[in-house]
Amino acid sequence: MSKIADFQILLADDDQIFVRTCRNSLEDAGIRVLTAYNPDDAIHLLKTERIHLAILDLRMERDHDEKDKSGLMVAKQTSRLIPKIILTKFPTYQDVVEGLKQDLQGYQAAVDFLDKRDTEPTKLVEIVQASLDQHVNINWDLEIQWQPYDHFLQLVNCLSPTVADSLTSRAAEFEDLFRKLFRDFAQITIWPRITQQDGRLMLPVFAFDSAGTETRFIVSCGCQTAVLAENQRYQKRVPDRLSIKNLGRLNTAMTTNYGATAYTFLGSDLEATATVRQLFRKRAVDELLQGIDHLYQVNLGGWYQTGREQNKQADLHAFYHQWLRLDELIPSLTQLQRLLPALADSALRANVVELDVTSRQVSFQLPNDEHTYRFPNPVTLMAQNRLPQSRRAHWGITHGRITGDTVLVDRKNQAWLLDFAQVGRAPLLIDFVSLETAVKFDIFDDHRFNQRLAMEVKLNQVATLHEDIDLDTLESDAINAVWLIERVRQNAASLAGCDLAAYQQAVFFCAIARIATFNPDTFYTPRKLAAYVHALLNAAMLAELWQNTQVDTVPEQATSGIWLDHRNKNVWVEDKPIELTSQEYKILRYLYQNPGQLCTYDDILQDGLNEPAGPDPDELNRLHTAVSRLRRKIEPDPKIPRYLFTVHGRGYRLFLTPQFN
Repeated sequence: MSKIADFQILLADDDQIFVRTCRNSLEDAGIRVLTAYNPDDAIHLLKTERIHLAILDLRMERDHDEKDKSGLMVAKQTSRLIPKIILTKFPTYQDVVEGLKQDLQGYQAAVDFLDKRDTEPTKLVEIVQASLDQHVNINWDLEIQWQPYDHFLQLVNCLSPTVADSLTSRAAEFEDLFRKLFRDFAQITIWPRITQQDGRLMLPVFAFDSAGTETRFIVSCGCQTAVLAENQRYQKRVPDRLSIKNLGRLNTAMTTNYGATAYTFLGSDLEATATVRQLFRKRAVDELLQGIDHLYQVNLGGWYQTGREQNKQADLHAFYHQWLRLDELIPSLTQLQRLLPALADSALRANVVELDVTSRQVSFQLPNDEHTYRFPNPVTLMAQNRLPQSRRAHWGITHGRITGDTVLVDRKNQAWLLDFAQVGRAPLLIDFVSLETAVKFDIFDDHRFNQRLAMEVKLNQVATLHEDIDLDTLESDAINAVWLIERVRQNAASLAGCDLAAYQQAVFFCAIARIATFNPDTFYTPRKLAAYVHALLNAAMLAELWQNTQVDTVPEQATSGIWLDHRNKNVWVEDKPIELTSQEYKILRYLYQNPGQLCTYDDILQDGLNEPAGPDPDELNRLHTAVSRLRRKIEPDPKIPRYLFTVHGRGYRLFLTPQFN
């Protein structure tokens, strides 16, 4: 039996006398009750308050109108995770069927349908107790401890700082989430969060059963849609036969606003495990180097062999824009260009470096250094469409978010992955480039710019990925950073199926994405500013390598087939430019990256539009409508497609050259 006093229910009915009578009986039994007398108030409470069960009158607006089904409407329009009981004086077979039938995802608008005439207030207490026992699986006996600090209020504030008015209610809901997730355990101890990303937190949790047996977990928790999207990617994308080398999944729990997934930690000692960032700051470089080898060769090595191919038709620049969300960060290159003088002003005030920016070049003047270092402006190079594009990049299953905080290394120097929100098919090199750029811009935190400049000079002196990097003139922290990058690159040379040129192009886009996150209205520490300026230096030095590269504004492919211009967010079809909406562009970009291949509805939603897979019929219809609009724009004759084809019941297929029957 549940501890009924810990639950809170909603009672919604336009009959105030009935509500008052039932509320008194429920509260006498120790149940906390919120009340509403119309559909709008009921919906508001169901969306903003912590409610475990709702009791809704079927006719909440017009008691004698047989067409009034406002209570059922409230049930359908609010969270399916809150069980609802429908009460009415006028039950009909059709209403009962409509309320209790399951949708495509197996959810019901209501869990019970009761005749008011047969439901005395005292009997209602028994019905509520039975419904809570059956439909709300919360472990009220779970003992929750924190090590060494933190509580649910702080976690919710990290995730949703804008819900200050309902912070206490949301914190209680977040506690419910953990009591659901660990409903089979007697005690959990929650450690401080490892990382925070895209509405989710990663927390180490030690769980104990009633016999004291310990199980260690990494819990991904936060915004419900974000957790669901990560969970779907893990289930769909992580190769089943290889998941034992990563993390095993326990289960997922959901509340109205939040979600959580517990992954079983398979390492030797979670307490002694540290992130790459933490180990670097402890100067444990030898452990890190072994951990990096284990990460790529053992942990991810099998992933990279799954569906591996060389997709020579793929537009890597378009992929980097999507992967790094550059279109969201920089709606136009003009806006990005305007950030650079503001960055220069901030760097000068903090005495990091004297930076001069023009449309043609960026110049760096270091303190106590008479030499001025001049490079081409990388944003101008992008605007002129003069970036080279290598096609030498193998594609396969990648993690997609390897950073200093998403890789754990245990005491045996084995690596363990966190955060599966971007697992998917991609160029393999991104798992290596993302860690290199994390080392340079996040982990290496020396604010002295001369060491950052020296580091980039050394990195650009090599001719291949597997080549040893000269460490002369570097100081200890910079040496450690370069050692780590060298090991990452050497693993890329053997596993990623790319050359240095393709690797550098991905580094360039990562640097641009970092610059784009600079906010002129925010005050930064010198170390943080040094990282932003380092990203500009990184991109500018690569631009110098490419400044004499000539790229035609419109390639031959644009005149004879279909070509996506990711910079201007339009598409050329047979020498004709076509404007696209943001949604159409994202759909086309994903199809364009996988030419000739079947792209399923789930793939397009999840990887192309960053939406959860497993859509309901309405979401599928919206996707079909968007693709129909796209087809009308890119096809010379939409009734006889040449490029964009429908695979009925499965998805779509895009060809970059016209297909004639």
